[in-house]
Amino acid sequence: MNNNAKKRAEIVKRIVDANYEPGRQDRCKLWVFRNIVSKELPIGERTFWRYLNECNDEENNSSDDPPKRKLFDK
Repeated sequence: MNNNAKKRAEIVKRIVDANYEPGRQDRCKLWVFRNIVSKELPIGERTFWRYLNECNDEENNSSDDPPKRKLFDK
């Protein structure tokens, strides 16, 4: 992912964190996309979900685990 996409993903993540309420059905992530994100950023729904998943993947990969060996590493 290039730097501009990373910045957009961080913006989307901040917007979702500020507006998403887990217990409320009327403030779900899809509502946040339709009513807030789509009006601020020119992205589609699929891109919205991809940005949220990539933010979560980066958080999970930042642990202190040693790097995994690949099949053909020597």
